[in-house]
Amino acid sequence: MPRFIVHVSFLFFSLVALTGVWMRFYPFATGTSIPYPHVLHAHSHFALLGWAFLGGFAVFLHIFWPRIHRKKQAILAVSALAGISLAMLVAFLYQGYGPLSIAASTLHIFAEYWIAFMIYRTVRQNPAFSGMGAPFIKGSLIALILSSVGPFSLAFIAARGMKETPWYDMAIYFYLHFQYNGWLLLFLIGLFILLLRRKGIPFAAGGMKAAFWMYFIALFPGYFHSILWAEPGKFVKGLAAAAGAVQFIAVLLLFRSLRGSLRHLRRECSGLVNTGLLLTLLALFVKSSLELGLLWPDLAALVYDTRSVVIGYLHLTLLGVVSLFILVQYGMAGIWKMDRLALYGGSAFYAGFLLNELLLFLQGLAEWTKAAQIPFRLEGLFLASLMLLVGIVLMWRSFARTGSGV
Repeated sequence: MPRFIVHVSFLFFSLVALTGVWMRFYPFATGTSIPYPHVLHAHSHFALLGWAFLGGFAVFLHIFWPRIHRKKQAILAVSALAGISLAMLVAFLYQGYGPLSIAASTLHIFAEYWIAFMIYRTVRQNPAFSGMGAPFIKGSLIALILSSVGPFSLAFIAARGMKETPWYDMAIYFYLHFQYNGWLLLFLIGLFILLLRRKGIPFAAGGMKAAFWMYFIALFPGYFHSILWAEPGKFVKGLAAAAGAVQFIAVLLLFRSLRGSLRHLRRECSGLVNTGLLLTLLALFVKSSLELGLLWPDLAALVYDTRSVVIGYLHLTLLGVVSLFILVQYGMAGIWKMDRLALYGGSAFYAGFLLNELLLFLQGLAEWTKAAQIPFRLEGLFLASLMLLVGIVLMWRSFARTGSGV
């Protein structure tokens, strides 16, 4: 796989972190020329559709590169995705939600369709190589395609004069649910299984298969978990409760299936990779536990009304589960080799992530208990964002010095 693909992914990750630093600096800035909501939309869209999408696709290309027949098409798809993502970032910074940013986001969806077809075709042509990873990858593609119903329905909802109704927000949550609970999580688990097989590391295939089907089937009613704030009725709440419980059990079954694999990985991979994997699994467990906790109405009301907890949950998902998992797989796959610079960068990134989550959830706890504000919270969040940015840049520099081409 050409090295430029990984370089672009690290560039995107750096830009996500840079916009994060930018937002954390707003409380201390005066007279900023770009409105905060513009930076927020640019940050969130580029994190999900720029860095996370390309980072996961880079791992896929690295694993399958010798088996991809149309390599020029793959490079063209990456180039198109990168160009559209950068255009989307600039458009959101320039105008927030507007004609340019909506056009770029729509183009990105069609690029996703193209890449999804390439992934499906490659997996289908290599069934023996894909093994147990294939169901997770194919399931992730279904979730990816289905997620686009959300953005496309927004135009219809707005045209009917319903933009200020709950239906508009419900369409956004539909998109987000199938993106990070479906597409990204299932895709990365599938790639992780492929990397385990490539290293000859055993795992409980039967338990893994059961975990997939439990999680995937529950994924669809699991959407209702995201809209409990809309008071959808007892039947829908019952479906959400059942889905949340089944998905939590599926995550535990996944952990149990990987129990033996973790011992082998401690011998096969560096301490930095193993620490990142443990943090990823911990973040996934906490994420699943929080979602299960939303089944209690009083707790759900507190969570939905507490901005710092919502932001903490989103960072837990996209930083702690998705981003860490991608970085772990970069290390497992040998995309870049762990040198001292990678150790410094990874340590700064891990520390920044933990500090960010600690401050956000402590602030949520303080709001719930009517306690005093966390002292130096804003300064601490700004420091955490700087640590994340510095860590990413150091890891990128490490790849530039030691990374492999294929």
